[in-house]
Amino acid sequence: MLLTVKSGKPSGQQSLIRKLLWVIPLTFVAVLFYWPISKITSLGFSGDWLATLSEPKTLEVIWFTLWQAAVSTLVTLVIAIPGAYLLYRRSFPGQRFIKALITVPFVLPSIVVAVGFTVFRNVHDFWIELGLTFLSEPVYWIIAAHVFVNYSIAVRTIGGVWAGLDTEIDEAAELDGAGRLRSLLSISLPQLRPAVFSAAALVFLFSAASFGIVLVLGGGQVQTIETAIYFSATQFLDLEAAAALVFVQTLITGAAFLVGSSLAKGTVGLEQVFEGTRKPRVDRRDWPAAVLTTGIVVGLLVMPMLLVLVEAFKVGDGWGLTNFANLGTRGARDLLNISVIDAAANSLRNMVVAAVIAFVLGTLISWLLVRTKQKLLDLVFLVPLGVSSVVLGFGFLVSFDSSLFPLRSSWLIVPLAQALIALPMVIRLVYPALVSIGREPIEQASLDGASSWQIWRFVESGMIKAVLLTAAGYAAIISVGEFGASSFLAYGSEGTIPTLLFRLIARPGEQNYGMAMAVSSILIVSICTLVFFLKGVSPRRLR
Repeated sequence: MLLTVKSGKPSGQQSLIRKLLWVIPLTFVAVLFYWPISKITSLGFSGDWLATLSEPKTLEVIWFTLWQAAVSTLVTLVIAIPGAYLLYRRSFPGQRFIKALITVPFVLPSIVVAVGFTVFRNVHDFWIELGLTFLSEPVYWIIAAHVFVNYSIAVRTIGGVWAGLDTEIDEAAELDGAGRLRSLLSISLPQLRPAVFSAAALVFLFSAASFGIVLVLGGGQVQTIETAIYFSATQFLDLEAAAALVFVQTLITGAAFLVGSSLAKGTVGLEQVFEGTRKPRVDRRDWPAAVLTTGIVVGLLVMPMLLVLVEAFKVGDGWGLTNFANLGTRGARDLLNISVIDAAANSLRNMVVAAVIAFVLGTLISWLLVRTKQKLLDLVFLVPLGVSSVVLGFGFLVSFDSSLFPLRSSWLIVPLAQALIALPMVIRLVYPALVSIGREPIEQASLDGASSWQIWRFVESGMIKAVLLTAAGYAAIISVGEFGASSFLAYGSEGTIPTLLFRLIARPGEQNYGMAMAVSSILIVSICTLVFFLKGVSPRRLR
């Protein structure tokens, strides 16, 4: 990229180097994503996959996956729109704190979310007093947990676009006597349609590809495609059945992604960098949105995390630090292969490797996409966003045991899978930020004789510095909390925090339960701290 550009159009040599740079990320996703997906797809077709998919139990699993994802998406969007309005269209004290707070559930490890809702669900007397005895059914808790996780992504996707819309039309409608609800339905929602469709596609994909939440909260009573793949591959050793289910999951992912992309008519970032002019303060007419959003934040988002923190310090009928002291052990009756402390060291090592790979490749891909008018390339790198980590873990399991790619015997297989999972998130954050810069600063620097590297170093990277830091932080958080792929790949001494946490919560016993609460509380506090730091340094607008 060390080239001197004298005009707005790239030279032949510059174009050649950009094509060569494409080889790096394309090779990465081809080997680590498309090869394993094609491998398990061919494995599924090699057996009697039609008979497998036509079995009543399999059809029931597919149907449950689809309808719970649809309901989770609908509920999330309905409650996210008032939140997006309040947080991105109005201003009030503590707004930045609330924005950071609602981000925490999205980046929490799925297994920690499941642990939190397990504690929430176990408050039997409270639900009985309210007359909500039907909440003993696991499906309600699964949907609630999905809303908990995806609320932030819907609010940020819709709110990021909403913040940049012109306020003059709303003000004119207000002068004509239109209320807030009428303005929302007649003016705002039509303009927000692309963002709503983009958010709906993402929430549906994440809910359909949910694994840890369904595995723990389902308790074996209900299964999605993800858990069925896991049990088929690890317990029943039926790789052909697992591969057939992967094929169905891939079709669902592709269909949802294509429908969402076509309806959105473009790439909508997780949160736009520019938020427009100063927003008016909250007034009395905003109280319905304020009450609803407050109830969601406190009752649905904060309460499960607080309950975990409380449980972490409970020891029998009293309180203490025993649960934290036990983290140096292997649990009751040596349940674990390694201690939680050793697993934490593995997780931190994997996090560093995965975050560096995801950040470097994601930034490079975003930089190249801005200079390439090929939507297909955007799709190539964003498809892994909708493919679950369980599918990737299973794909790695069956693809990298040959002499050609002997990764299964190396600890690197886990961070490589985690890097692939975090990569689309980095692109989703960095690419819209680079687009928002516009062509003028880049063309001006080119005319002044700056090379491509100098333009990136002194112009582009400086203007989106906070976004880059946020992308790196989220890549690290996603990597350290990844559970689906690790459940297939991290065994024995290579266990990670999420895999050990699942073993602790899945086995009865006061010591194991207490250790699970202690681990979850540490992760919650650590991730909250990191998210608050990242959101604190993010500017309100691009300068």
